[in-house]
Amino acid sequence: MRIRAPSIIIIAITLAALTSAACGVATDAGAPPTALARATATAAPVPTPTVAPTPTATPTPTAAPVAQSERIAFASDRDGNWEIYAMNPDGSSVTRLTNSYARDWQPARSPDGRRVAFESDRDGAREIYTVNTDGSDLTRLTNNDAHDYQPVWSPDGRRIAFISERDGDRLRVPKNEKIYVMNADGTDVTRLVNNDAEDLQPAWSPDARRVAFTSVQDGNADIYVANADGSGIMRLTHHAAGDWGPAWSPDGRRIAFVSGRDSDQMYVPAKAEIYAVNADGTELTRLTGNDRVAREPAWSPDGERIAFSSSRGHAHASIHVMNVDGSNPKTTWGIAAGYDLAWSPDGGRIVFTDYPGDGDIIEGDTEIYAINADGSEWTQLTDNDAEDRYPSWGRAR
Repeated sequence: MRIRAPSIIIIAITLAALTSAACGVATDAGAPPTALARATATAAPVPTPTVAPTPTATPTPTAAPVAQSERIAFASDRDGNWEIYAMNPDGSSVTRLTNSYARDWQPARSPDGRRVAFESDRDGAREIYTVNTDGSDLTRLTNNDAHDYQPVWSPDGRRIAFISERDGDRLRVPKNEKIYVMNADGTDVTRLVNNDAEDLQPAWSPDARRVAFTSVQDGNADIYVANADGSGIMRLTHHAAGDWGPAWSPDGRRIAFVSGRDSDQMYVPAKAEIYAVNADGTELTRLTGNDRVAREPAWSPDGERIAFSSSRGHAHASIHVMNVDGSNPKTTWGIAAGYDLAWSPDGGRIVFTDYPGDGDIIEGDTEIYAINADGSEWTQLTDNDAEDRYPSWGRAR
């Protein structure tokens, strides 16, 4: 396949964005729109967002009632290196789950609330581990000389998808990252898709039968879907700009994602929007419309709303909640730079990472916050001189 020089540059920018996202750094890329091969985007009416009043001073946190049958797993370097912790949704009863000299991070709670998967380089390369929510029964699931990272549980809790560099050269950039699927005990490791391109950002369908992912197998980053055994691969988006970050609706009918197709700057990641498409590639719809970089679409558990982060550059990020058709967008958090979004199991609150500050000045280390979905009653859950990131909210069993 022949790729013109400008396309190569677009691909490089998009891959840089995806690789940065894999390392915990938010970077987005955009490119001018071209014709879609399979579906035509229909821009949703873009209402004027209702912005919450800007505080004149950093507001005083207000703790809302929370269900203590739930726990939030997160990563922190408060003890000198990155470890996995868990806390109640109000920030109380913090428990350290791992204890190593290496970096343990990117935790993901199992659907039944009993285990936490995470990545660690304690044995050299980055590998996938699981641990009980009380810190017992630490288990290593992957074991090879290459990096394995970003574990994602299937909704039924039986399998874990993850990214691996085992099929490429560790000195090569990009790393030829591939998606693998294994049983929750580490057995039956299977490569999802066989190609020579980068496959990233796996997202399980609610019925655990399919996996949506980002791939550059056809020359630029697009959204694909495959059965969990790797069969039935379907390309959902077709555009010269980058499409990435798929997120399934709870009913499995729609997939939200981020796209740079509306940017008027070919080589600068200046703009990205949230889109949604049916799981068969039809009815592509733009949900947001602004001059910012939107990212991290996250469906509410009831499937009626989508939360996302939006920013200009590396600061002044805000968290918004909109209806699934893009209507009624509301700013729920606009103080500093919110990201790492996750809904509470009941859909009433959103947990996220942010820097302390007043919106104009980012200061200190990242902390974890929670806020009601309507923007009221925000709570700072962590408060220390260290980095706290990657909150994963789930039931405690």
